[in-house]
Amino acid sequence: MMLHFFRASVRRRVRPCVRCRPMSNRPGVTLVELLVATVIISIGLLAIVGTSAAIARSLGQARTDNLAAIYAESRVERIAGTSCAGLTLGSWTTATTRGVTEKYKVENNGNFTLLVTDSLSWKTNRSTRRLVYKTILPCRAND
Repeated sequence: MMLHFFRASVRRRVRPCVRCRPMSNRPGVTLVELLVATVIISIGLLAIVGTSAAIARSLGQARTDNLAAIYAESRVERIAGTSCAGLTLGSWTTATTRGVTEKYKVENNGNFTLLVTDSLSWKTNRSTRRLVYKTILPCRAND
């Protein structure tokens, strides 16, 4: 009997079933919340893709700008290494390398100096870019 009395005094905790709870108290995520999160993540990923395309375009343009500057520097260095007697003065010379068109002219600037004008142009996706570099180089009298 005592054993029977002991069992009767112990109360069992009864948990309510999850399905019986009201919708607002259920754990988890609703379908609407999943759809909103998916849309937000998709918009973020599209923004990242658009930005990366703009960065790639900008890097390509910077590469061509850098090539043009290197070509101008190379031309000036070649002219500086040539004796003044060996240079053709006053006429434009044209050269095209890797899509960059270069026109340069060497003129007598007086006082044993040369004026070098180097005009570069190349096509981009939107337009044609042009840069003009001018420099004065010394020319020794006995060259």
